[in-house]
Amino acid sequence: MKIKNAIGFAVGPFAVAFFSLLTVPIVAWVFSPEDVGRLNIFQVTVSFLLLFFSLGLDQAFVREYHESDEKNSLFKNCAVPGFFMLLVALPLGLIFERQITSHLYDSEHIGYYLLTFAAAIVGYCSRFLSLILRMQERGLAYSMSQAMPKAFLLVLLGLLAFLPISKNFLELLWAYFLSMAFVLLIYIWNTRSQLRVAFQTKLSGLEVRKLLKFGLPLIVSGVAYWAVNAASTFMLRGFSDLGQLAIYSVAVSFAGVAVLVQSIFSVIWTPLAFKWQAEGVDMKRVDVVSQQVLALICIALVFCGAFVWIADYLLPPIYASVKYLIVCCIIQPLLYTLSIVTSVGIGIARKNMLSVLATVTALMANLGAGFLLIPKWGAPGAAIANAFAFYVMFIMNTEASARAWRNFPRLRIYAFTGLAVLLSILTCAFASGLPFSFSILWALAIPFTVRLFKSELISIWNLFRTKRHGLARS
Repeated sequence: MKIKNAIGFAVGPFAVAFFSLLTVPIVAWVFSPEDVGRLNIFQVTVSFLLLFFSLGLDQAFVREYHESDEKNSLFKNCAVPGFFMLLVALPLGLIFERQITSHLYDSEHIGYYLLTFAAAIVGYCSRFLSLILRMQERGLAYSMSQAMPKAFLLVLLGLLAFLPISKNFLELLWAYFLSMAFVLLIYIWNTRSQLRVAFQTKLSGLEVRKLLKFGLPLIVSGVAYWAVNAASTFMLRGFSDLGQLAIYSVAVSFAGVAVLVQSIFSVIWTPLAFKWQAEGVDMKRVDVVSQQVLALICIALVFCGAFVWIADYLLPPIYASVKYLIVCCIIQPLLYTLSIVTSVGIGIARKNMLSVLATVTALMANLGAGFLLIPKWGAPGAAIANAFAFYVMFIMNTEASARAWRNFPRLRIYAFTGLAVLLSILTCAFASGLPFSFSILWALAIPFTVRLFKSELISIWNLFRTKRHGLARS
């Protein structure tokens, strides 16, 4: 991927993060904590429906795209099966509509069910259309298709805030659904020529079965990873109340900025590592990258811990405890980002079941810790359980990579990540009683961390300068 295309793809996540950070306080101020908690359940449910009904064919499309001579036919064979399954599931689910909405949203409003499924259908179409832009390396178009709906959502929420209308969960759902529909329209426009040809191709049952053979096993690992993320949400729903779920949801939303780093890095790193392996590059280079990423996530974490008090100026007083959860929530995507580097050997050695085992073990850890902590601690217990689960997954993936591929130094990585997880958990659990002490602790950790990772920071800066000069010359 060319540098300019990479920059084009990076613009979207940064814009999405910016608009999302503006959206979180508006939702928190305008809607009740119960509705904010329901919104988290809505988002988690839609993500599951997308994951399940995609049947792994979205990843099959990416895998086969460059090797296929009939790309438009490939798109239709990948997109149609799950779409029709969603259309069939919608009326079938109406039989249990009251039970579903009552379990999810603590309400039997049929509109909640219909909008949830409608959002899943729209999101499904958007996911597959976005793959066309991604595989064609149309980075800027892809980024704009992501960013514009977030801006549209921000406008809708602003209107809801100032117009003299009711502010309840149904209106909040409509705002999110309309923003998702808006992104679909943009994707349709940007891929109109490909769609026109794809509609004229014939669906091949033989090809679909071949693609399903590749895609269906991926659902297991995908659902397991989804469950690690979603377990705390549903345990809070079952063991606590929607108010605690709202606090957890807002903290996770702020931590979503780190997911941006994770998503960009995962797009760039894995293909690069496979390229190094294929070209016979000395793979000790991976060790250098892992130390550089470790430095960045540790510094990001201590800065976050030192400045989380800013959340008090963005949120209503009812969310005062959110700032203590943010560090614990942000460490999850940061650990996963580091894991992308340290566990690359699993993919190189083609031992993907080891990654599935690590994810399932992390899920068990999350469920066990959540069962113990959430009934008593509520939102802090959920954040702690999730952080613990991600650390378990990180260690297992890293160890699996070292044993299945090549041995590499891990003691320094485990020491610093373990200390980071411990401080994050202590902050989440006890900072409400000693807020000033923990703020000072995180602030003092900044120069200490910079000093410890001085050599890594210098190497990162030199690498950045080299790439920048190369881009300027091009």
